[in-house]
Amino acid sequence: MTFSSDDNSTRTRERQNTLFVDKNTPSSPLLPTYPQLIHMRSHYHACSTTPTLATSRLTDGGCPFCKGAGYTREDVPYGHPKFGKAQKCACKQAEERVRHREQLHLLSGMQHLSQKTFDTFNRFVPGVQTPYRLAYLYAQQPAASWLLLVGPYGCGKTHLTAAIGNFLLQEGQNVLFVTVPDLLDHLRASYAPTSPVTYDQRFTLLGQAEVLLLDDMGSQQTTNWAEEKLFQLINYRYVRRMPTVITTNHVRLYGIHERILSRMRDTGLVREVVFDEGVRDYRQGTQRKRS
Repeated sequence: MTFSSDDNSTRTRERQNTLFVDKNTPSSPLLPTYPQLIHMRSHYHACSTTPTLATSRLTDGGCPFCKGAGYTREDVPYGHPKFGKAQKCACKQAEERVRHREQLHLLSGMQHLSQKTFDTFNRFVPGVQTPYRLAYLYAQQPAASWLLLVGPYGCGKTHLTAAIGNFLLQEGQNVLFVTVPDLLDHLRASYAPTSPVTYDQRFTLLGQAEVLLLDDMGSQQTTNWAEEKLFQLINYRYVRRMPTVITTNHVRLYGIHERILSRMRDTGLVREVVFDEGVRDYRQGTQRKRS
């Protein structure tokens, strides 16, 4: 029996592309919204252990793109850079986003700040109208930009930062809200012998949050280790232009390490919002005396 060149080509493609995706089938559909991710997670019987995710996906076979395998290969001709290369299916990406979101939730302070929203912010306190407006605009479109909120204690910086976080959580973004001292504690804890994660794993989790909200920059205990690790995290997000919000009580940005300060002052990336020094104490509604 003889085979034509077309038959040989077909056989080759079938061997190389076991997880073949027809060219008429979208190989990377739009990722689902967060409620849809939760539904998918329930459908795949996902839990905190990775093996269960893989096993359930193979047994369910519910994804129309990868048939439960978690990976696809595009229908491209031989010689194409993607020929024969497996790529994560949208369902696997969705599962990973849900897992990442849950891991960030365990480290984040957002669960204690669910009432801090734009609706509950008292924007009629004198001196907070402009910061409120700019924070709200940032929440609408945070991509590839930073927001720096600078002002004295009690002026509403934390509330506005949490409001941004809650807004973006509702939009399906993976958000981490953390004070700078707590962030350093999370990194330091990864060195413990009983830690379930390594330092690199913890750093990657924090650094790759879709939106990072850093509260109280400058309130951390200054050590060489703390400054170095904080700079590494700031620089990781700086070079990748990842959405980041930073608050600080240091009105003139005194006391912040110069390498970090240089990145915080990059006007091509960072929008700095300075509260007036005479702004009323947001928590008490009293006029703050100028020094």
